[in-house]
Amino acid sequence: MPETSRKNELLYRVYAVLFVFFLFALVIGYRVVKISVIEGDEWRAKKEQRYLEWRPLPTQRGNIYSDDGQSLLATSVEFFEIRMDPTVVRSSVFNNEIDGLSEGLSRYNPRKSAAEWKAMIVKARANKSKYLLIARKVDHFGLEELSKLPIFKYGQFKGGFRKIREYQREKPYRELASRTIGIDRNDNRVGLENSFNRLLRGEEKKTYSKRIAEGLYIPVFDPTEYEIIKGKDLVTTINVSMQDILHNELLRGVKKHNAKGGTAAIVEVSTGRIKAISNLSLNKAGEFGEFQNYAAAYKSEPGSTIKAASVLALLEDDYANSQTIVDFSKGKKKFYDQWMYDSANHGISKSTLREAFEKSSNVGIASAVEDAYGKTDKWTQYADHLINFGLNAKTGIEIEGEPLPFIKHPKVNRKEWYRTTIPWMSHGYEMEMTPLQILRFYNAIANDGKLMDLQLVTDIKANGNIEKSFPPKINKESIASIQSIRELQSMLEGVVERGTGKNLKSDNYKFAGKTGTTKVGYAGDGEVDYNASFVGYWPADKPQYSMIVVVYGLKGNMYYGNQVAGPIFKRVIDWTYAIHTEQAQIVDHTGDFKGDYNGKVYGFGGDYEQIFDDLKIRYAPSGKWIKGYSGQDGEVLNGKAKIKKNVVPDLEGMGLRDAVYVLENLGMTVQVDGYGKVRRQSVRPGQSISDKEIILYLN
Repeated sequence: MPETSRKNELLYRVYAVLFVFFLFALVIGYRVVKISVIEGDEWRAKKEQRYLEWRPLPTQRGNIYSDDGQSLLATSVEFFEIRMDPTVVRSSVFNNEIDGLSEGLSRYNPRKSAAEWKAMIVKARANKSKYLLIARKVDHFGLEELSKLPIFKYGQFKGGFRKIREYQREKPYRELASRTIGIDRNDNRVGLENSFNRLLRGEEKKTYSKRIAEGLYIPVFDPTEYEIIKGKDLVTTINVSMQDILHNELLRGVKKHNAKGGTAAIVEVSTGRIKAISNLSLNKAGEFGEFQNYAAAYKSEPGSTIKAASVLALLEDDYANSQTIVDFSKGKKKFYDQWMYDSANHGISKSTLREAFEKSSNVGIASAVEDAYGKTDKWTQYADHLINFGLNAKTGIEIEGEPLPFIKHPKVNRKEWYRTTIPWMSHGYEMEMTPLQILRFYNAIANDGKLMDLQLVTDIKANGNIEKSFPPKINKESIASIQSIRELQSMLEGVVERGTGKNLKSDNYKFAGKTGTTKVGYAGDGEVDYNASFVGYWPADKPQYSMIVVVYGLKGNMYYGNQVAGPIFKRVIDWTYAIHTEQAQIVDHTGDFKGDYNGKVYGFGGDYEQIFDDLKIRYAPSGKWIKGYSGQDGEVLNGKAKIKKNVVPDLEGMGLRDAVYVLENLGMTVQVDGYGKVRRQSVRPGQSISDKEIILYLN
């Protein structure tokens, strides 16, 4: 083949290869143009789609109120997270105002200088970052300040100012009834926050959000443009004043006795509504707080407080009355193969059932119950009584997690039923129940036998209006005959008058109740400790409130119910009597009030001024603390109370709450005897405060 022909053939082949490469280049170029220009928006949207999803908008949970429908127990505080999209700001605006914005941000958050803020924003703009974090937990005042800064004042689309609404749950009264009110969190909500979560949360709405980091989403549209989603409100049965008293007295008691924890609750007798409830336990730092709901969720052997149920069974079956002679055996007796002991070596061989109950004799009560129900064919009769008294049922409280009580029954627990079961059950062992379940039974005794379900919520409100109310619920009209109830009531009064609770007796009022002491860990080889309890009601003649106090994990010599739980019980009654009596003395709403006043006033000026304004009494304000008297024309003439630092003040005539406030702020520890207003004090007025303890004797 000629040389020219071979050269031409090679050139044709090269041209063909180049042509193929050229075609490939055209196709690739076309695809690039098509994807980036013609279909660019579509592909970018698909890329973004991987990071976009529908997310719930933050909602403003409804409020939880106390029994007056006004005092907030839990509320949602609104705040904002502020971010910036510097890429949307026009270059001329950015260049002219970035220095002003940086200086403003430096004033708002001095932890960064203006130069540092500017460098951060400029870098974010260069990197085309659209979600630069500016601040978290910004309140409304901060939001207003930031939104007026240079660049930010142009809003989201021209100034890149992004505000994301969030809510934080707050409890204005902190620890008061905290565990019962509950905790709002994504996982493991507790208390009322959990039980009424759907209502408190309100209707759930969603918005399109972009994921900018693991677990962090930003709404595509400004969520503050939506109408605020608000949940419904709850009105509870909790009384703030009684709750404050109960919490602080329980805290004082568990600290004094180095206990592991404690619980207490107050119930309105006629309605079953819980007016106060406290639960205290230790954390790892050794501090007491509301970490567990002992009252509603922790069941244990009740000990001697169950003796009231044993005596009521005897009375109902007419096997005994308060004067029936029972065997005390001098406080030591063997039931089949086990010995039983009384807590005190009283030396009594035989006495009445009343004395056995009032002295809380384990042997005396067990002997009476064993004589009546100890035979095989009587076991069921005794267990059925406990069931009929409501001791095997939940209380009805609106909190999840309440366990069923454990009450042995010979037909159900045949393998665990022993010859010693009846005498040991009679004084509170081989059974388990929560403090509220025990209190519900005693509330029925105070209520002349009527068994009420316990209640924490009275109303659901929407937009300030009551949407649904929950009236008191009667579980059982009567757990026993009125004759048996009356006799048991008399014996419960006797516990305080003559029995194990006589150290708690008051000269100013009467209350009834039962002490309890439970040995914990007796069945194993572990360390033994004790639970002390006191449960009862007041006033004894016309019961208004029932209450239980249980203190857990006691050691040493101070662990009996009358030594530990009983004093807490009594101090709570002292405070409630004092406060209610004081209020009644200040404002009597009976009859027609004509705006005249006859008497003396001594206390916090702001309180009296508000009362005088409401009642249209003429008065002469004179300071924070006033000591006033009535004038000739029914007006109140006030003089400044002389309260000085380091000097014991004269508190005669002052109400208890004000007196305690004054003394505690002077660094003194206060003890109270009686109720009403201060009649005299153990430390003379005018003395220098060297003795830190003082006793106030009230009317």
